[in-house]
Amino acid sequence: MRIAVRGEAPVELAPVRAAIRAALRPYGVPPDAVLALAFVADAEMRELNRRHRGKARTTDVLSFGQDLPPGAKGALAAVSLRRERDGTLELGDLVIGAAQARRQARRARRSLAREVAFLAAHGALHLLGFEDETRAGHAEMVRLGHAAAAVAGLAPGRSAVAKR
Repeated sequence: MRIAVRGEAPVELAPVRAAIRAALRPYGVPPDAVLALAFVADAEMRELNRRHRGKARTTDVLSFGQDLPPGAKGALAAVSLRRERDGTLELGDLVIGAAQARRQARRARRSLAREVAFLAAHGALHLLGFEDETRAGHAEMVRLGHAAAAVAGLAPGRSAVAKR
């Protein structure tokens, strides 16, 4: 999978890319799929969240993917992905609020690398129809996101993050 990056990444990208790939691997996403990953400031994230979700506040990650058939999730969503006329497979766009990720990592006493990898995996799962609007969906996505970050080599749990 090709992962194109825009904006200033707040961490080394190799583990973030690995977490995205680990999150999507079980569902058979074609290896030539393209995913765009952008890092933005709070103001841009707040505006995107307001425009696309009607929530006038910043958030940690937003996912913009293909329209999937109702109820399609995981492997069923992956086989439903449509290619562009030129044959490319655009999986979608992930936007991560770098400052929000930093705040969340500090609050949870996790490394910023772990938080960003988790958010990237979480956003990638949204592109395959996973949802976190229900208690069960949220629990599943948290579990899968942390598992993907762990596969990427980022230690689970809390870390000694210095307060600023």
